[in-house]
Amino acid sequence: MFKLTRREGDLVRSNDLCRLATNNTNGWPHIVPMGYVFLFGLFHIPANKGSRKVRNLERDPKATLLIDEGEHREHGLMIECSSKFLYDQSASAMRKYMRRVKGWQNDENTVIIRLKPLRKTSWFRE
Repeated sequence: MFKLTRREGDLVRSNDLCRLATNNTNGWPHIVPMGYVFLFGLFHIPANKGSRKVRNLERDPKATLLIDEGEHREHGLMIECSSKFLYDQSASAMRKYMRRVKGWQNDENTVIIRLKPLRKTSWFRE
């Protein structure tokens, strides 16, 4: 079972922006900043149905997330994940949750990418 340390959990909860890397068809990584919700040990990311990241994950469900502290502190967490998509009622419920908790306005063209963490690497340098 995947577990975060206290410091890793604090980093995940104190941010709502990550970088999502997927495998592009040309062999190059496709990396984009994305908002996320971390709930019940899973990451949930809203995305447009026709976006490159969605097409990449439909073809290859492997993804990597990077959550970091930015310029002033060298703290970060890289997580390798498997992905699946939420559709219909599950996606609708998560969109409503995201709207209520984060204020995000997602519509029916938004799919929810659910990312299950498999492996992680973290660093915390003072």
